[in-house]
Amino acid sequence: MTDKTLDESKNTEAVSMGLIKITWPIFLEVLLTYLINFTDILFLNKISEQSAAAIGTLMPVVVIPIVILHSLSIGTTGVLGRMLGAKIHDKLAKNYLYTVIFNFFIGLTVMIAYLLLHNEIGTMMGLSSEMNDLTSAYLLIFTPALLIKSIQIGYGSILNVNGWTKLNMQSTLVANAVNIGLNTLFLFGGLNIGFSGVECVALASALSYFTGLVIVIYFVHIKKKIKFDFSGSFKDFKSYLSQVLNIGVPATMEPMSYELNRFFITITVISLGALAISTRIYTLNLILIPIIFSQSIGVGNRIIISHLLGSGELEKIKNQINQSITLSVAGSSFMLFIIWMLSDYAFLIFTQDPNILALGATLLAIDLLRHPAGAINMVVVNSLVVSGDAKYPVGLSITSMWLLCLPMVYFFAIVLDYGLIGVWLALLVDEYLRCAICLTRWRNGHWKNQPQVFA
Repeated sequence: MTDKTLDESKNTEAVSMGLIKITWPIFLEVLLTYLINFTDILFLNKISEQSAAAIGTLMPVVVIPIVILHSLSIGTTGVLGRMLGAKIHDKLAKNYLYTVIFNFFIGLTVMIAYLLLHNEIGTMMGLSSEMNDLTSAYLLIFTPALLIKSIQIGYGSILNVNGWTKLNMQSTLVANAVNIGLNTLFLFGGLNIGFSGVECVALASALSYFTGLVIVIYFVHIKKKIKFDFSGSFKDFKSYLSQVLNIGVPATMEPMSYELNRFFITITVISLGALAISTRIYTLNLILIPIIFSQSIGVGNRIIISHLLGSGELEKIKNQINQSITLSVAGSSFMLFIIWMLSDYAFLIFTQDPNILALGATLLAIDLLRHPAGAINMVVVNSLVVSGDAKYPVGLSITSMWLLCLPMVYFFAIVLDYGLIGVWLALLVDEYLRCAICLTRWRNGHWKNQPQVFA
């Protein structure tokens, strides 16, 4: 047997697949996940603009627990991926079960809270009584889907960490088809189930989530023949959970801080007037696909890095990081360049206002300059977090958002009167500063000293 064969025999299935094979299904899965919410709003708009506005306003509240669970799954990737890389298979069946149990209890907690508050959430968000009635009706039907989604994310983590990302993509694709089919049937197909339009849309989404869960359960237990081990003790569960949360909690704090930070930036943008508000929304919609692409590269890279950490192949980790950065920057920058070149046509999807077209083209040009740093951050921050060095990049990110980015937004946009362009310039400076510091942290190799303990 040659040295090359010996080296390759150390690879897990995920490492052998490589970045591209792991990543493209993740890209489509995330895109399709966004599509479910988009489909709901589209169908609601056919009912009434008020229904679409009410549920559209509610969507961030629905998405927050899902974002938290996806962030916590970074901890799952870190622990399970290193176990797979180190060929420690005897505890995997227990830890797979613990992952699903943990997600179940989080989902159950969220479901109970939302059911208890479903009549008040719309009012707390400042909606009128009529719109609150719509959100209340939607939440009463949809909220159990949050428990379903929580369990699905747990099962999805098991598939992803093994490199079986295509199976998750397939389940999301079927769930989207079910959502569209049921919405069409309930609202326009003549199937009267005695629900209002908003309740029909909520039920269609809930049933589509349930379909996705059934499919991933089939993939895990039937197709991949994974059996859970129920012989573990509470001490085993606690040990596993401790390691997951050690990575997952800091990883969760960053996106939550990001959403809150963007809320305050939105307040600044609102003060700039209707032109700024509309242009920001349209521009963010246009750059969504390049951003999802970079996020997907970050997730795929995270899976492979976790396996290589487990097998102790540090030189391969260096090469993997370089490959991921190159693909993330090149791919997303190319997409942004095409969007910028065709910006006049792209913005026509939303508006024909020449002022928005001109301002939007400038914002896309700034995004073209900013995004390489953002694409690098997606890769490097994910790598630091999954290696156990999570507190540093997360602390840096939160500090930069509130002590640098937000004050710069106000200074450039309001004090210097650069308007929305000033907001974009502040985001550019913030992105490159975090990129430089995180790259320095990675190259210093502090992540190599993190404890490699397996639950």
